[in-house]
Amino acid sequence: MMADIIRYGEIVMLKSKTPKWPASSNTYILLSDSEALIIDPGCGFDERAKLIEKILKDEEVKKSTVVLTHAHPDHMGAARFLKANVLVHEIEVKYARNPRLLSEPFNADLVKRILNIDFDLVEYFMNLCPIHPVDASQLPEKIGFGDYEIKPILTPGHSPGHVALYLKHEKVLFSGDLLGEIMAWYSPGGGGVEGYLESLAKLERLNVKTVFPSHGDVTSIERVEKERRVLEERERKILKAIERGIKSREGLGRALFGEKWSFFTNVLILESHLLKLGREGTPLFNETWEGSPRTF
Repeated sequence: MMADIIRYGEIVMLKSKTPKWPASSNTYILLSDSEALIIDPGCGFDERAKLIEKILKDEEVKKSTVVLTHAHPDHMGAARFLKANVLVHEIEVKYARNPRLLSEPFNADLVKRILNIDFDLVEYFMNLCPIHPVDASQLPEKIGFGDYEIKPILTPGHSPGHVALYLKHEKVLFSGDLLGEIMAWYSPGGGGVEGYLESLAKLERLNVKTVFPSHGDVTSIERVEKERRVLEERERKILKAIERGIKSREGLGRALFGEKWSFFTNVLILESHLLKLGREGTPLFNETWEGSPRTF
């Protein structure tokens, strides 16, 4: 699926036609003299890589570096086609080098156990959005690129080593899967709802004028409050369902997501909230809990 090319000064945005999975993430190319910094090359189809390479050629780029906000297939798949060093947060390095290990932050075993199904979650992702190992290295604490100083900010929730990239002087934030047109799913292994809320709080404290998300249109930091309200509303729905006497994951899942409760992302979102409530001492979580094996 091709992308629209939109230019914001020295930032080139490759905007995917749709923000919905399994579309590729947006790709951003920062240009400085004869160098380029490529943020999230996208799905592992060669058409995205060819588009990136054409832009690099047109801009007479001699050296390029890839920075991943996290090592999910729709963000890093195309990196294998590019002749560039790949940088990612240290937590995500092992996932970039061996994508099969994504079963850990995806909580694949947990999904199979709760739903009682034999389902290869990583294979599902890889079939829809190809991904291959890349020899990634650890992101430094700061990235100096031309006149830019870029600060990676650890923002877990969706993925344990997810980062947002902050350009303080330009008041620009590359937010990864946070603050996008479609809210990111979250999992216990990715940092859960607690990690997500903490990440939103981090971003809210920044002086940001423009947010470049991985999915959807350019937005603003006001998106933080919208996402926080969604998280809080989900918790309220769970607590109300508990008050009505619902004591199963399926029942709580249906209260949140209706008939789509058993889709794996929804299962993981629910589990993230249940873990948070359990740690906070919600009285439901005792030995009378019904359903699949407890994880808290």
